[in-house]
Amino acid sequence: MIGFDFFLDRFGIFLSALFIFIGLMSFIYALATLKKKGHRLEFNITLLLIVGSGVGVALSYNLLLIFILWEISTFALWRAIGFYRNKEALSAASFSFIINFTAASIMLIGIIMLYIDNGTFNIFEIQSFNMVAVVLIMIGILTKSVTLPLHVWLVPAYKVIPSAMGGCLAGIAENLGVILFLRLLASGNFMAPQFFNIVAWIAIISSVLLGGAALVSNKLRSLLAYSTISQLGFILLGFAVGGTYGLVGGMIYVLAHALAKSGLFFGVGIIEDITGKDDLNSLCCILKASPTLSVLMALLVGSIVGFFPMIGFFAKLMVIIGAVSSSGYLGIGAIVAAVFTLLYSWRFYHELFFAKASSRLTKGRKPSYTALAVVFILALASLLFGIFFYQPVNYLMAGGGF
Repeated sequence: MIGFDFFLDRFGIFLSALFIFIGLMSFIYALATLKKKGHRLEFNITLLLIVGSGVGVALSYNLLLIFILWEISTFALWRAIGFYRNKEALSAASFSFIINFTAASIMLIGIIMLYIDNGTFNIFEIQSFNMVAVVLIMIGILTKSVTLPLHVWLVPAYKVIPSAMGGCLAGIAENLGVILFLRLLASGNFMAPQFFNIVAWIAIISSVLLGGAALVSNKLRSLLAYSTISQLGFILLGFAVGGTYGLVGGMIYVLAHALAKSGLFFGVGIIEDITGKDDLNSLCCILKASPTLSVLMALLVGSIVGFFPMIGFFAKLMVIIGAVSSSGYLGIGAIVAAVFTLLYSWRFYHELFFAKASSRLTKGRKPSYTALAVVFILALASLLFGIFFYQPVNYLMAGGGF
């Protein structure tokens, strides 16, 4: 029987609320940055598709419906990445669509194989997992969650996507892969421990290597892209090692990363708007141009790194504890990944706000108060969720699904 029913659990409600909130922040940010009515109409439609597909995946237990929503998200991202219609944007959009569509088509073969073996698309009724089918599905998951080596579409996408839409890409669309991994594979006891061990090491390698790429990157958007890949690897690690700490920590890190990375993307958009530059070597002392932005981005960077009392601190701590509990080697890998996050985040923030530039920065215009307000809300949310971290943790654990 093929049904397209949705269900409400604490996991789905948690993610849906987060995705809708990120979508709202993107909408408000766009009011200050997108001036043309035609652009705004297309933006709003694309935004609704991304948010709607994200909420749908979070609330669905039907693999076929998840695939349909997955492809709606792919289509919406294609439009978002090619939003400005210049040659670079169209090339990045086409590349992103081809990679994601191909990976999703491969994933569909795996989904059909599971259906043939189990007679259902209901993820809670699937108990027979053909390893070939799982590998095919993992190709789709790793591509959508931009995990090494299937991450190649993200950097070109980040370079051209509108800043307002970049927040949705970082906070919503890229999480669909890890959501499916958690729902289908990590929440049950059907897969062998060796499988999760392999996924955990893939996540660590992706996090460490792309963290290294972020450390040497000078372009702001490229640095954000590599950082995103690194952090999604950390989330996948939490889900792969499992247990209460791994699963809840991974979920809390979805929250922390969505809030902080969206805020950083918006912040970088403000810097690009007031300076016209996007290279760390050409930027200096943004602190003087906008002291408020420097404070807000310090909070957001602190959450990504895992500084107390930001929500990222508790999320990262729980994932590391989960990794250590699973394997000492995985724990060491998680700590190394966290160190790389500290290094590239420190370089990003220090050179952006305090370092001397190789060329004189021309005086820019004042940042938009509306755009700053959005960054403020996201930074404040990252801080408040950290201070009251036990609220989302208790909420997720009370569902009994972990």
